[in-house]
Order: sequence, then C-alpha cells, then structure tokens
Amino acid sequence: MFEIVRSNHESDINVDFVAIGNLVDNHFESTHSAFLIQYDETIYVFHYTGWEIEFKSQQTDDDYYHKITETITPDEIPAFLAYAKTIKKHANPIYGYFYSGEYYNTNGEHFGDKNLGESMTCVGFCLNVLKGFLEEDYIAYTDWSEDSHNDKDFLERFCAKYNKNPDLIKDAHRRITPRECLTSCFLKDLPIRKHVIDKKILQVNNHFTQLYQRTNN
Repeated sequence: MFEIVRSNHESDINVDFVAIGNLVDNHFESTHSAFLIQYDETIYVFHYTGWEIEFKSQQTDDDYYHKITETITPDEIPAFLAYAKTIKKHANPIYGYFYSGEYYNTNGEHFGDKNLGESMTCVGFCLNVLKGFLEEDYIAYTDWSEDSHNDKDFLERFCAKYNKNPDLIKDAHRRITPRECLTSCFLKDLPIRKHVIDKKILQVNNHFTQLYQRTNN
C-alpha cells in the first residue's frame, strides 16, 4: 500500500502519529494542508483555514489524505498536542503567500519578520508550527521564489490592503503548495530541499492520478 492513506477510511487506529494531510478537489488536486494527529484512538485536525485556526476531532465530512511524518515521534505526540492547543489560543494569522522562517514558540507567540507580521497560507502555518516544535527549519524555504505561484499581482494587492511596504516584505513572498507539503513527509533530512521534493512529487502526483482514474472509471 502506498504510504498516503485516506484518513477516515484507512488509518490504523492502533498507531499514534503526526501526519500532514491534504484535501483534494474533484480532479484529486491538493487544495489544503493540515496536521492530522492520531492519539489514543482519536484523530485530531489542526490547521489554518485561511480565516481561523482550528483544532478539532476529525469530522467525517473532512476527507483528508495523509502521510505520517517521521520528524515527530510517537512519544512526542502529547507535547505536540499541548503545543497545538496553545497556538490555537494565541495565533491570529492573516492569509498571504509568505514564509521566511517564522515560527510559533511554546507559548503560542509568533516570531519572525517584523515587517511581515503573522501572514501565511495553510502550508505556511504548518511550517511555522513545525519549526517551533522541532526548533530548526523544517524546509529550505529560500528554494522557493516569488515565482512559485501564478497570482502575479498578489504582493501589490496585499500591501495595498494591509498598508505594507512591498520592498520590506518581498523577500518573504513565496508559496509552497499543499502537495509539496504533503510530499515533504516522505523526507527526513532537514531542512528539506525543493529539488528533493521535486523528485518525489512525481510519484505522489502519479498516486493521485491513479485515484482519479479509478474514481472516474
């Protein structure tokens, strides 16, 4: 069995884990990233929706596909759950295609580029959490540039909306995709490099293509 599983249907309830999950659309393209945390026979979802931080028991209508990460061991899961609950109480991000090594500390406080503030995508949120918990960069984020997404006017619109100086935050402007975030769980050497993800993502894409074909045949 491929190591990406459908969370509600294939998860082994006897194994505790931290995983990254993706929601997918009708074509099995990844649209969202979240943490799936299994502990004591319950799966929890921890993520940034784009509007708020959620920490909840997995609902049957949230159809995630997840891959367990080996960067967080089973004996660390209680600490990770406590960390997640603390972040839920204190985090207040706004949505934006940014990441430049920010993180949440053990008190749920956000640290990073003071010119940028607490701005991130769902993947950026996962990276903030992972860096804070692991106390090192999870991903080599500078491998991604401002050309990593197709919304060419995003930086200008964001700065106009939030009264930011684009010259002060443009170095943080990048998008790491949900599919790339999911693929990172296959890799162990930190920080994870983009060129390594690019090699592995071909196999991940093929897996979802096969799921799409089986669903539509």
